[in-house]
Amino acid sequence: MASFSGPMRSAMTLIELLVVMAIVGVLVALLFPAVQMARESVRRVQCANNLKQIGLALHAYHDTHRVLPFGCGADRDVVTSSIGDADDRRYSAHSQLLPFLEQRPVHALIDFRVAPFHPYGNAAMGRPEVYADPETLVVNGAAAVIEIAVFLCPSDGNRLESPWGPNNYRSCNGSTWSGRSGDGMFGQYSRISFADIKDGLSQTAAFSERVKGSWTHNWFDPLGDLADLAGIWTEETFRSACEMLTPQSAGTYPQNADGGQTWLEGNMNWTRYNHLLPPNRVACKNGLTWDGVAMPASSRHVRGVNVVFGDGAVRFVADNVDQAVWAALGTIAGAETVTID
Repeated sequence: MASFSGPMRSAMTLIELLVVMAIVGVLVALLFPAVQMARESVRRVQCANNLKQIGLALHAYHDTHRVLPFGCGADRDVVTSSIGDADDRRYSAHSQLLPFLEQRPVHALIDFRVAPFHPYGNAAMGRPEVYADPETLVVNGAAAVIEIAVFLCPSDGNRLESPWGPNNYRSCNGSTWSGRSGDGMFGQYSRISFADIKDGLSQTAAFSERVKGSWTHNWFDPLGDLADLAGIWTEETFRSACEMLTPQSAGTYPQNADGGQTWLEGNMNWTRYNHLLPPNRVACKNGLTWDGVAMPASSRHVRGVNVVFGDGAVRFVADNVDQAVWAALGTIAGAETVTID
């Protein structure tokens, strides 16, 4: 009969189990941020790739038409900053780029002879009957409801309850507070060619990104929502007032929470942005119209935004970029020479 010289090993005690669980918990806590950072790194690369595709599409469009698409189509009263209605033709640059982004079938669904959301204006905001049946009640509804992957940044979620395909990428209207005829590549009913970009394609921003709106007035998202600072301003006093806003103070003003709700219309809060303020600052506008607006680029990335320039190169621009440099990058003919990291 066999015998053992030493004592048998007992099962793991409760204390030992708790120690092991504590060690595992610490390891998970240490690894989780690293995993999240790795995932965000992948998302940021995908975001940059989306902008790269848009940059290539801009060049293909220019090769075909000898001009760039406008950022916002004309109003029925030509080019103004009036409140939109069902007769305006405020199509976005995105809608014109579709054939060059492998989206010809979607482009074919759009009737450019009528307003984007005919017979409604302003994306039929607040019309529950349209939200319930958008493809039937809106002429371009079958196109407008389509989510297009290249227009969406994977780092930003979607809280919008609009039926329309949302958007994260914006065409640059310029560096001024004008909401229509800015000094950038994509103004209202503009016809800018590469030859018009005197600053050089590599020195001029074409598209950047912006976080989608929160779709609520219960709280203010400083990266996606827009504060309404109605008043009598000069451009400089308006810029200063917007620059002073904090997420807390901005939430005390009326706000737009529908940012990026559609890629189809060239509304400033849906498909365009400007360089009046550096990236990731609070956006604001002057009243109901777009006579004065600060619509900064913004993102869920850490400390900056992706920008595709006129030459098709995509660069990451930090939040702390010099304001004068950032403004210069938004213009097509400012005669500035700028450098960014």
